[in-house]
Amino acid sequence: MRHGVIAGRAALLVALWGFLPAAPARAQGTQPLRKVELVRLLGSRAMSKAQVASLVRRNCVTFRPSERDRADLRAAGADDALFTAIDQCLRARAASRPTAPPSAAAPAPPPPVAPAPRPMVPAPPLRIVASQEIAALAGTEAAVPVQVYRGAVPQPNVEVILRGASAVPGGLTRDPVAITDQRGVATFRILAGTTPGTYRLTAALPSSGAATLIAFVTTPVTRPTAPAAPPPPFVPAEALTQFIRGAGQHGTVGSTIGPVVLEVRDTTGATLAGQPVTFTASAGAVTPPTGETDATGTVRVRVTLPERAGPVVITANVGTFSRTATLYADPGPPHDLVVERGRAAVAGPVSVRSRDTVVLRVVARDAYGNRTTLDDFTATTSGRAIGLVSAAAADSQGLVTLEPRRSGVGEVQVSGSGLRAHVPVAVMLPDAPRPWALGARSAWLGSNDPWIKLSNLTGISGADFTLFGRRSFPGAVGFSLSLVGGGGSLSADRTTGGTVSVALLEGYGRAELALLPRGQVSPVVSLGAGGYRLKSDDDGRTVYHTNAFWSGGVGLDVAVSPRVTLEVRAERQWMRDTNVGHVATFWPLGAGVRVAF
Repeated sequence: MRHGVIAGRAALLVALWGFLPAAPARAQGTQPLRKVELVRLLGSRAMSKAQVASLVRRNCVTFRPSERDRADLRAAGADDALFTAIDQCLRARAASRPTAPPSAAAPAPPPPVAPAPRPMVPAPPLRIVASQEIAALAGTEAAVPVQVYRGAVPQPNVEVILRGASAVPGGLTRDPVAITDQRGVATFRILAGTTPGTYRLTAALPSSGAATLIAFVTTPVTRPTAPAAPPPPFVPAEALTQFIRGAGQHGTVGSTIGPVVLEVRDTTGATLAGQPVTFTASAGAVTPPTGETDATGTVRVRVTLPERAGPVVITANVGTFSRTATLYADPGPPHDLVVERGRAAVAGPVSVRSRDTVVLRVVARDAYGNRTTLDDFTATTSGRAIGLVSAAAADSQGLVTLEPRRSGVGEVQVSGSGLRAHVPVAVMLPDAPRPWALGARSAWLGSNDPWIKLSNLTGISGADFTLFGRRSFPGAVGFSLSLVGGGGSLSADRTTGGTVSVALLEGYGRAELALLPRGQVSPVVSLGAGGYRLKSDDDGRTVYHTNAFWSGGVGLDVAVSPRVTLEVRAERQWMRDTNVGHVATFWPLGAGVRVAF
């Protein structure tokens, strides 16, 4: 606490320096120095301590320092030589004063009362200030400065050691020691070693134990790059160099156009002669590919356009930058008429296998295959197999719409832009739909609990065979009606044991819908209703029912040929009888065939 009070008073005295006349001005006269002026001279370091002591011997001071004053002066940097100078000047000044003669009348003054001794205030501890990180190239020497303070006052003549410096690979063999100067600064010269990395250094005071950490970072040495060649006295200016002629030209594919002129100027705006320039093209060729600017600062080239129509970019490389110009290769004159179906060119006859209309696209192309303008387009057909619906030209292409009429061979003739083309057409139409068909189907069917509602039977199973006539309707694609008749031989299991033969007769109408009528394989759904008779061979004593039933099912039609179709069906037949209700539900699984005629 006492040490903090002294440091605070010293700091307060130093803060008062700005409100007092400059000490050097008084130091030039012979006026005694006040305490604040003396503290200011010590703290500002405008004079060395020896000079301050010499000034005190010459001018002396205005105060007799107490223990508290001595503590403040020592905190400001005073040494023993200064205190000796103060004591000597005060003794000399006291010895030179005349003493008054004794007076009988005057009573002798009382002896002075000695002031009570003040407790000594300890000086603040020493502390070290340094950079937290020092960087250097591996293999070089690095300077590591640190500064020692007591409170806010730098401390000279203090020994500092830098621990950890000898641990750097390829560095010092022992930790260095340095002494602070008048500014309290100690500078260590250490080797950065041979291995890049981060090393921990500690600056410490052997006398007090104060220390601070420093991160020493060594980085690899990079090879110096060769110095860049000095720029020429005149260099091309990117902003002032440009194509002044020939950009935007159009030409026919495969032709040579030009000239294309590039002008090069320097940074002063003057044309630059003798400047090398190289040229490249995105397609085609540039002649010459390299050159130098002439006396007017220009270089001229010609461009051979490619065979493919489209933009061509010419790039001129000048020094460190480039300039571009765009030219255009246009299609040449019409050379051929190309007929396309879909996205492919027609090669050979056009094959037609359905009654749908056919659209052909006609384009004109030049000798290199580029699409070009189509003029005066017309189209005609020959033969009875194909008919012309329409022929029109739009967007430099002709569209021809054809209608197949019958199986056979025909031809389409197209013309435009002075050219003609002939395309044969082979038509093979599918057979006309045949609305009538006859068929037969065989199925296994059965019923058991819970599908059978007869109390004297536990199950019925067997096979049946049906014949049907079928009529399809072209206006309702995939829809047909059938009349079905058939019979079956079943076996019924009695609840009392044993079996009995049962005869089944059916006659009903059925409606079917093919979901993919033009496919080779089509799913089918069906719905029907009709009458039945179910009678056992014991003259109907065990089973005898006759009434109506309905059926529903799904299946597949497989077209074997234009006339023959295989059928596969899975159905449900729900039998009922008057006063009985539900008799039984049969589940026929069958296959058959039908023939159209």
